Amino acid sequence: MTTIDLDELLENLAQCRRCGICRNAVYEDKGFDGVCPVWKNSAGFETSFMRGRIQVALALLDGRLEKTEENAESLFSCTLCGNCTSICAAEFDPAKCLESVREVLNEIPNAVRDTIAKKILENNNPYVDENKTRRDWVKEVGFDIPGTGEVLYFTGCTAGLKLPETAKSTAKVLNAAGVNFAVLEEEPCCGSVMIRTGMVEEAKKNAEKALEMIAKSGAKKIVVTCAGCLKTLREDYSERFGLDVPEVLHMVEYLKPLIESGKLKLKKSSEIKKITWHDPCHLGRALGVYEEPRDILKAIPGVELVEMETNREAAMCCGSGGGLRSYDGNLAKKIASDRIQDAEAIDADILATACPFCEHNLKDGANRIGSKIRVVDILDLISKQLQ
Repeated sequence: MTTIDLDELLENLAQCRRCGICRNAVYEDKGFDGVCPVWKNSAGFETSFMRGRIQVALALLDGRLEKTEENAESLFSCTLCGNCTSICAAEFDPAKCLESVREVLNEIPNAVRDTIAKKILENNNPYVDENKTRRDWVKEVGFDIPGTGEVLYFTGCTAGLKLPETAKSTAKVLNAAGVNFAVLEEEPCCGSVMIRTGMVEEAKKNAEKALEMIAKSGAKKIVVTCAGCLKTLREDYSERFGLDVPEVLHMVEYLKPLIESGKLKLKKSSEIKKITWHDPCHLGRALGVYEEPRDILKAIPGVELVEMETNREAAMCCGSGGGLRSYDGNLAKKIASDRIQDAEAIDADILATACPFCEHNLKDGANRIGSKIRVVDILDLISKQLQ
């Protein structure tokens, strides 16, 4: 496992020029207007955006600030969305550095973080005690799904346990395309939230367990519907932990060639009107997957795809990333409401995305402000347009 070089981390943090453009800069070339979603939706103190968080991190690391849960609070009131990284003029990655700071300072108590990690290590998911229930949705798709096969659908905790309709939709789409696929009998959490919140040693143990189960399935290719699972399985397992993982694709990457080749045919729907696309941070800024979901939406007959003011690299976060949804649910939902208003501003009827975390939080954001916009996962959309 790679270890953090503390001197290098301190040097990177010292690169912050304290200019403040990570707060609310308007950067027309990249479509930025209010860079930090937390700053926009909080009291606006210095510690509510990256410049202030870096100063807190430095003070905790060099001992000028006592290592208490209260003093470290601002380190966790961040989605790690990476907007600050995209606009930063200094030669470092603020979001990645903050993630590393959380790891280095993980001896500081944090009740929310520690509870999540404990649940994952004990139950293989952060939500329920009986992890086997995450496969209950399989009984409702109308066909058998084996536990072994060369193509493995790694469902993820949120789709499997919170949004099973997305899991069922994914299975139906794969089946319609003639793909023989498997779903693990006892799928563990990928560990993304543990990595993002600094519990990396624990995440490594979890990753080794997950990879052992994946290997037993005989998978040569893994497909996912969660952007967090994608980044974790594709990047973190290999780069952080040195684990050899089969090819990992998000379903939008996997489906695009199937649609273009005609193996998956889509029909027109009178229900679909004007659609906009929300770029999940892990799918977009982290991994550069921007065009595949847009091309899929355009392939649905009759769809009008419209873009929100901030999109692709400049897209504003849904508010649920980096553990913020668990750490400060109200703040996460306020950020989601902001994103819903972005969609309302262009008169969109449907806001589509490709991450259960985004979908779950954006729906709460819409309910919070009484918006009539439908928030849907792109797989739920596609499953209804199968010929």
